[in-house]
Amino acid sequence: MPYLTRAGIGSWVVWTCGWLSLTSAWAQTATEADVSALVIRQTGELPIILSAPHGGSLPIPNVDPREGDGLEKKPGGFVTSRDTGTEELVAEVSAAMEKRFGKRPYVVAARSHRRFTDFNRPADKAYEDPDAQPVYDLYHRSLVEACRDVQKQFRHGLLLDLHGQGSARDTVFRGTKNGLTVTLLRERFGEEAHSGNESLWGLLKAGGWTVHPDPHDGREQAGFTGGHIVQTYGSHQGFGIDAIQLEFGMDYRTAANRAKTAAVLADAVAEYAKRYLTIDVPPRSTVAGTIDVAVYKGDGASNSRETLLQALATEPRFALRDITVNEIRSGKLAGVEVLIHPGGSGGGQGRALGEEGRKVVREFVEAGGGYVGVCAGAYLATCDYDWSLHILDAKVLDRKHWNRGFGTVEIALTDKGRELLGVKESPLSIYYHQGPLLAPAEKPDVADYDRLATYRTEIARNGAPEGVMPGTTAIASGVHRKGRVFCFSPHPERTAGLEPLLVRAVWWTAGGDPAAAERN
Repeated sequence: MPYLTRAGIGSWVVWTCGWLSLTSAWAQTATEADVSALVIRQTGELPIILSAPHGGSLPIPNVDPREGDGLEKKPGGFVTSRDTGTEELVAEVSAAMEKRFGKRPYVVAARSHRRFTDFNRPADKAYEDPDAQPVYDLYHRSLVEACRDVQKQFRHGLLLDLHGQGSARDTVFRGTKNGLTVTLLRERFGEEAHSGNESLWGLLKAGGWTVHPDPHDGREQAGFTGGHIVQTYGSHQGFGIDAIQLEFGMDYRTAANRAKTAAVLADAVAEYAKRYLTIDVPPRSTVAGTIDVAVYKGDGASNSRETLLQALATEPRFALRDITVNEIRSGKLAGVEVLIHPGGSGGGQGRALGEEGRKVVREFVEAGGGYVGVCAGAYLATCDYDWSLHILDAKVLDRKHWNRGFGTVEIALTDKGRELLGVKESPLSIYYHQGPLLAPAEKPDVADYDRLATYRTEIARNGAPEGVMPGTTAIASGVHRKGRVFCFSPHPERTAGLEPLLVRAVWWTAGGDPAAAERN
């Protein structure tokens, strides 16, 4: 059966078997191929349906743009603009779910532009030209067939209707008509399943999203409470499908962020499915080729964290999510394969974790988890401070002048460093921002680290003495009990062309072979 891929929207294959028999009236206005090409459809293997009605950009043959005849022209009453990035986003989400579950969701998505027909409106308000009706009907018959198929196979399901909004670029709004379209979910599992911390909305917030309502039991935002699709196919209508409209701000829909958005949503839906859907969800470790990567988010993390996430998002086999101090303390590292602490303040991150959180991270590594520290995260990994994790046998030289400045420096790779990082050239120019000058700490209870690169040049400002930085360790790897630790004093994610070094570090700390991962 043809299916969607992440390779690009142009590679999406239209599934036409059994969805719909076109009437002779359709053939008079547009060919069957014309109509089918304007609606993306994918048959699924999960009780999960994805809809994206407003992301298309193509015209409908022989159809003029809508003018809003007979419709109120107030905000939200008549809209013809497309939800930019949602056609691409639904492809990313489908691929992320297939990677997470090992099976495909159902997909119905628009390729035709909203100016010709609006699939999220009743038919009498959706189009003005009768030549648009076949496309509109195909979209909704496809949803009906998907809902019936899910109901027949699984009894219960989840429909996610993906939209874009311009009111708050950093926020995702929930639309369920304040719980109406998830009536069955609330009846079966209680209100907490809709609005509690283990609801889909609570899981998305835990994944780092800014969501509304927040708290989750608050009233939904006027204008974003759920449109025609969720009101038609929600479980209050007898389909057995709980339907939720998601209105994404632009920060979630950009090309740089869509992969991360999709990964977080796929993980949240997997947790939702474990609790509320009658299917088996495979542990992440059994999903071939996927590495579950958690990136620290909280006090002590700087803006470089976003650059780090963008660098990691280039590897589609990484399932990225944010993790907070509270989540670390409450056991949410379970199932994570690699924890990353980004740049910022090592002391800020260590003190935010507290003794309890640091103990959890240390035990995570000792039990076989991977740890990657960049700049502040490298300070945190050392054995040199009362807030350190003590998982890398390293101390910090010239602690007094930690704020020695920032800029480009040269590092020399060792033979092991060139092999592990896949770099033939040495020295390399890399961005430095007051990272630790590492040297062996010689702690008997922590294994010695491997020196992968040393500093060749230096930055010595703000009173820092010259001649200290050259020769100190810039990149180090180590083994702590059953786990692996990888630390960068400088910033590969902030150096054009060196982002792959970070990706390789993650593969290595996850217990893999970075070179083999690149070949595959």
